[in-house]
Amino acid sequence: MIARNIKKVLILASNSFTGSHFVNYLLENTDVEVIGISRSPEYNPILLPYLYKKQERSKRFRFYQLDVNKDLDRVCALLEQEKPDIIVNYSAQGEVRNSWKWPEQWFETNCLSVVKLGQFLVNKPWLKRYVAVSTPEVYGATEKDLKENNSYDPSTPYAASKLAGDLFLRTLHKKYNFPVIFTRSANLYGIHQQLYRIIPRTIIYLKMGKKIQLHGNGASIRSFIHARDVADATWKAITEGKNGHVYHLAPQDEGISIKDLVKMICEMMGKDLLSSVEMVEENFGQDAQYNLDATKAREELNWKPAIELKDGIQEMIHWIDENWEEIQKQPLEYVHKV
Repeated sequence: MIARNIKKVLILASNSFTGSHFVNYLLENTDVEVIGISRSPEYNPILLPYLYKKQERSKRFRFYQLDVNKDLDRVCALLEQEKPDIIVNYSAQGEVRNSWKWPEQWFETNCLSVVKLGQFLVNKPWLKRYVAVSTPEVYGATEKDLKENNSYDPSTPYAASKLAGDLFLRTLHKKYNFPVIFTRSANLYGIHQQLYRIIPRTIIYLKMGKKIQLHGNGASIRSFIHARDVADATWKAITEGKNGHVYHLAPQDEGISIKDLVKMICEMMGKDLLSSVEMVEENFGQDAQYNLDATKAREELNWKPAIELKDGIQEMIHWIDENWEEIQKQPLEYVHKV
């Protein structure tokens, strides 16, 4: 098994929500050495699970502040020096609505840097597996259960840029047997999430008495999966997956409308829905619904989510309450970085 031979894992965008949860997962559940790379300095510990409430930094984790767009030569030099067995690439511009404002920046990170890095990594004898963290938005909107071989129909610059990077990596696998696997997850949530995302923002706005905007009346359907469940699935994909394959990571449910999600949080916090929200126009190109069929991950990787949505939200309410003083000092809206 590949797991027995994994000594070192390198994570691109280790400061990201999913990346930092995967760092934490590796430090708590394996004995591998972990290297993190992100373009920004490490954030406040309330947003980094591997630093949150830890008495001291793990000696198995090292962090480097490097930008895959601006510092790619230095990133490649570090890779050649460290020779990681596994690379997991969480690096991405991920905001859908803002991808319409600066599409060239989204393509630079989500496609061009992927192409350059892939070219560098081809035929590196030390690389056992490269995980491309993709998105179900490459499929476009659909009400049916999406399988891994579904056709692509991206609706936004974000989705198109991610798909372009994925397709290039697939060509590397076909020509050079590049050891890539792809993961596509339902909407992630959990403690330490960026505060502008729908679940933490709803909890924070309810505590502050502010109105929550529901785009398109909150009719969009989404499935939500906890970041710890996705971290577990990612490790199983690394150790049990097959090169060139795509794995969907999602709960076995039909999803929930954003309005019903906000209603659930209101009820858990003793708030009234109608007095807590305002309806606004939907974002252009925002997919109304996509449901991922995760049967393949369950059968081939022996994985299934362990955290129920209500339990995960309750954990987030407690996390926000516990860190309320510090959270109020943090930006509550998306901050664009170039």
